[in-house]
Amino acid sequence: MNTKLFIRVGGVILLLAAIFFGYTEFRYLQRHETTDDAQIDGDVDPVTPKVGGYVKAIRFKDNQYVKEGDTLFVLDDADYRIRVAQAEAALQSAQAAAGVSRSNVNVAAATIQSSQASVETARNQVATAQANVVAAQARNRRANQDFERYSRLLAEKTVPQQQFDAIEAERDASQAQLQAAQAQLRTAQSQVSAAGTQTGVTSSQRRASEGQITVAQAAVKQRQTELDMANLQLSYTIVRAPTSGVISKRTVQVGQLIQAGQSLCAVVSNSALWVTANFKETQLKQMQPGQVVDVDVDAFGNEKLTGKVGSFAGATGAKFSLLPPDNATGNYVKVVQRVPVRIELDKNSPLYTKLRPGMSATVAVDLQTK
Repeated sequence: MNTKLFIRVGGVILLLAAIFFGYTEFRYLQRHETTDDAQIDGDVDPVTPKVGGYVKAIRFKDNQYVKEGDTLFVLDDADYRIRVAQAEAALQSAQAAAGVSRSNVNVAAATIQSSQASVETARNQVATAQANVVAAQARNRRANQDFERYSRLLAEKTVPQQQFDAIEAERDASQAQLQAAQAQLRTAQSQVSAAGTQTGVTSSQRRASEGQITVAQAAVKQRQTELDMANLQLSYTIVRAPTSGVISKRTVQVGQLIQAGQSLCAVVSNSALWVTANFKETQLKQMQPGQVVDVDVDAFGNEKLTGKVGSFAGATGAKFSLLPPDNATGNYVKVVQRVPVRIELDKNSPLYTKLRPGMSATVAVDLQTK
């Protein structure tokens, strides 16, 4: 009798427990939306070189943690150093050419100043020669007048022949002086013209040299740009980590020839992890950003994470597939679609540092929190 009573009491207790837990699960499901179609996501940055070459050294081990800027690969830089040397030589040649052009301008400027001084000197000489001509003309005019007067007096026998000869000699001398002064004036005038012509020629040469300076400066700038580019490409022979994280998926070996843009490995950042949960479209009615989420990662059993609903994708997952469905063709079959939801994780959780992108998870969104 006691045994039957014990069995009946136990059955009642089990029934009450089932009802209690069933009710609890029902209440839980009423206020939560859950899915096991979820996984850990994170930034996976590819490591790609900007120049090609042979791999000279690999400075990391597989699955090693690296910091942003750490050296990962070293490429053979012999060719790039030669290019830098060639660019440096070309720059020095262009700078020398620019220096010669500047020297030519300076020489032309000095020559112009000298020519202008020569013009001024020649003009002064013209003024002096003109004054000498005027003076010689006055002396010659007076000598001619004296000669005519003494010629009449000699005919009247009032002056001796010797005195007349002196007057005649003075007239001849004044005529010679006048001719000499006129010749000096013509010479001075020709010197002014020659100096002016020389100034014009030198000015043209200076303008040409100034044009050469502009061309030479442009050449120097171009060669400097080429040198900067050569140095930049030389710096690219050291391939560095684009971000901090665990480096994985190495695909090259020492001595291998690689090309610019070729994927060498990947750095998985552990500073920004999130969960991508694919909820059915029928589950999104009460779901909003900011709601609390319980995350159960399959790899860690009963250890749980918390997070918050971050954002919703702009389209269903099917729209991002390689061949999106087109319900306008063939027989129409309605399928419940799933929308990717981004869940931001609590970085302060001890479990956060153990997570790896790709891990499966189950999430439950508390619809009554925000």
